[in-house]
Amino acid sequence: MKRVFFLLVAVALSMVAISAACSGECAVKCKKQANESSAVSLKAAETVEIIYFHGKQRCPTCMAIESESKALVDNELVDQVITGRVKMVVVDFSTEEGKAIASKYKISFSSLLIVAKKGSEETVEDLTRYAFANARSNAEVFRENLKAKVLAYIQ
Repeated sequence: MKRVFFLLVAVALSMVAISAACSGECAVKCKKQANESSAVSLKAAETVEIIYFHGKQRCPTCMAIESESKALVDNELVDQVITGRVKMVVVDFSTEEGKAIASKYKISFSSLLIVAKKGSEETVEDLTRYAFANARSNAEVFRENLKAKVLAYIQ
């Protein structure tokens, strides 16, 4: 009986290790592909929208994502806002209008996107995980990196 138990544990651990290795490999490939596809359109963007999605109730981190993103746009990207190159959009997906926009980007929870546009083409970069990890606990670095990403699309 003990042998069967240990065999099952060994098989389960092996499967977890294989899955983790595959996920890590896939993540690296996906990140590389995303960077390559973004690189094609980085210099071509006419406008960039920072879109923050939220629902009715928001946690302190959600509120920090919005306030830090707005602070960046209002204080450090003013010239780009004036020229129409950068725009901050806040979407409450609990409203009818917000639901339509959230549906377009397949959003169902608080999220932060950068949408670079040229004509009818869009490049969407999802910064949700990064935002939740940094907006509240590391606000200055969050704003610096968000600014760098936005400027990379329009310069």
